[in-house]
Amino acid sequence: MRTPPRSATWWVLPVVLAACAPPAGSPPVRAGAPAAASPGGGAAPKVSDAGGKTAIAGPEASRVTFAHLGRQPPLGARLPRGVQYAPGGKLVTYLQRQPDGPEQALFAFDTASRETRQLVASGDLLKESKPLSREEELRRERQRMFSRGITAYSWAKRAAVMLIPFGGDIFLRDAAGAIARLTSTPEPEIDPQVCDGGERVVFVRGRELFMIDVASRRETALTRGAPEGVSRGLTDFNGQEEFDEPSGFWISPGCDRVAYLEVDEREVERVPVFGVRDGKEDLQMVRYPRVGGKNPRVRAGVLDLATRKTTWLAWKGGQEERYLGRFAWADGGKALWFQTLSRDQKRLALLRANPRSGEAAEVVVETSPTWADFGEMRPLERSPRFLWATAAGGHRHLAVRDADTGAELAKLTAGDWDITALAAPDEERGEARFVATKDGPTERHLYTVPLAGGEVKRITAEPGVHFVTVEPKGPGYVDVHSALGRPWEAVVRGEGSAELGAMPAPVDPELADLGLRAPEIVQVRAESGDTLYGALLAPRTIEPGRRYPVVVSVYGGPGVQTVYNSWSPLLLWNHLADRGVVVFQLDNRGSANRGRAFEAPIYGRLGEVELADQIAGLEFLKTLPYVDAGRVGIYGHSYGGRMALSALLKAPDRFHVGVAGSPATDDRLYDTGYTERYMGLLDQAAARYEATDLSKHAGNLRGKLLLLHGLMDENVHVAHTAKMIEALMAADKRFDMVVFPGERHGYRSPVASHFANRTIVEYLTEHL
Repeated sequence: MRTPPRSATWWVLPVVLAACAPPAGSPPVRAGAPAAASPGGGAAPKVSDAGGKTAIAGPEASRVTFAHLGRQPPLGARLPRGVQYAPGGKLVTYLQRQPDGPEQALFAFDTASRETRQLVASGDLLKESKPLSREEELRRERQRMFSRGITAYSWAKRAAVMLIPFGGDIFLRDAAGAIARLTSTPEPEIDPQVCDGGERVVFVRGRELFMIDVASRRETALTRGAPEGVSRGLTDFNGQEEFDEPSGFWISPGCDRVAYLEVDEREVERVPVFGVRDGKEDLQMVRYPRVGGKNPRVRAGVLDLATRKTTWLAWKGGQEERYLGRFAWADGGKALWFQTLSRDQKRLALLRANPRSGEAAEVVVETSPTWADFGEMRPLERSPRFLWATAAGGHRHLAVRDADTGAELAKLTAGDWDITALAAPDEERGEARFVATKDGPTERHLYTVPLAGGEVKRITAEPGVHFVTVEPKGPGYVDVHSALGRPWEAVVRGEGSAELGAMPAPVDPELADLGLRAPEIVQVRAESGDTLYGALLAPRTIEPGRRYPVVVSVYGGPGVQTVYNSWSPLLLWNHLADRGVVVFQLDNRGSANRGRAFEAPIYGRLGEVELADQIAGLEFLKTLPYVDAGRVGIYGHSYGGRMALSALLKAPDRFHVGVAGSPATDDRLYDTGYTERYMGLLDQAAARYEATDLSKHAGNLRGKLLLLHGLMDENVHVAHTAKMIEALMAADKRFDMVVFPGERHGYRSPVASHFANRTIVEYLTEHL
């Protein structure tokens, strides 16, 4: 469970679990019963003799096989990822999975010749891949990174030099295409970053900061002597998992200073994470900031690369318990911006620091009766102003503020919609650029607005979801977009959105013969009067007078949206629908990108409002003549696992079969950064926390329950499921359980992925 992702390169990736909305302005679509089978369908579901109910067909009824469901990497579109503009803007580079294997390689689109070529493959760096270090494994888990091969790279801003971390070492590609290996060490280099001029590389090794001079290959230790439990240049668990802060250091534009975090976790609870891999026990003691317990002590400093001395930042109230994040250099390195959140996350402050003296002062302060999120801030280079986007007014909107006083100079956007990502401004043309929901909650488009204020203009034309990477100092952008029934396209555009060419975004050829269908959008009225957006995939063939069972695919947690107008193969959904199952998904209140009034009802009572809205979704389904409301299954993972479990225990008359993957069963067992944001501090809200303990409802279980959990889950610890098991046994309730001995929160191995998908489908279809 985590907050929405933030990307330094503005590669905006919504969590596309369902693609499900009509073009903006279309009326809501009410799912109707198809009259006949669509081309490419499998065998029709068998009809039973009991009350018009329809038996679920066997797996042979779908062309989507269990082998398709368990593929790693998952079948879908080979999208360009990690899109970046090279210095000068001539090349647009990106990562993409190769057609003949699971590994990603690095490619480039030339805006002049309009040709695409491969720049670097993993075999160009190392002939044999090395196993991931424990540190890198956990970083990838925090970033939800499932890719293999080359997974990251970065350009120097002022030089045609590209840094590529791979196999725990650092590689550099120069303007001529030559690749140099900068490190070859037993211990991995973590989070390497290249200076703007390309002359130095800074990284973390063994909890300390190091630097390499590219020309001489000379390595220098920048910090020394960190005791066990203390790190320099790394973020802690909360920073990576809950605040989307993958880095713990930031190099100044002139490469003469490095701002960094020192994290002291010595007082943070140590929790054992135990598993078995290849028949061998694997025990790891992790620092885990559990609700009500100690957080790490974190301070920020600025390291002078010439003197190797650190100046620690200080400001009024700086000793209070808080979270630090969103560091950004400005004014040519003369200013350092950062943000703080109070421990209870009700007070957000934006601060400006003098990197020489370390003195910092609050420039903007915002408070909330529920919770505040880190804002998005972009310094302007041509004037002492900055762009600031937060949800202080109820929706996430954009303003221009004075860099010295923080005073708001102009509101640039307003309305019942949200900015979901703020891009680099085009100061040459005097425009701010951003992606937003202005044309509907299930849409994502690129917009511009004059920095002086004025009309908001939509730039992307086609309906749907647009992942956009803008040219940092120019009018161009890369637009990767899709919509319901329209697979992904990747277009490079220049001045005036003129098309310069296309990058490949092919769909895996195995999908062509599967007869895949897209879900329909539905709108559901919550008991609060709010409109909820859902996705519905009906069985391929529906016979008049027959009723079909339902499977609800659920996430339901805060900070995430699952219903979008974008393309996804939805293989598991299609498999179930081909066999005669109605598949449904709903974004309940509390989900992201609908404004604070839509999110806030969950505060202090996680799981209550969400379940009420999911029940409202079932009430909607009951109005459809082909739905059998007496046979409802539900499945989900993480917060979705919590929701599936909650549905079976708190609404057993409505939900009859459930699969709960890695569920959080008691908020007192989860981490501070996530849980205290939505529940408050434990010592001030003990009764509210007590109410989230699902084990108290174990005696209500009447349906069939399957629990899934990875033993090595260091996010939602297996203790959550263990507590539930104890309560179910005490209540003398039968349930089923599958444990993945070597898996963490995400089931990464091909064997585990295949087994999990097959088990979910078989359990639901057997018991509905």
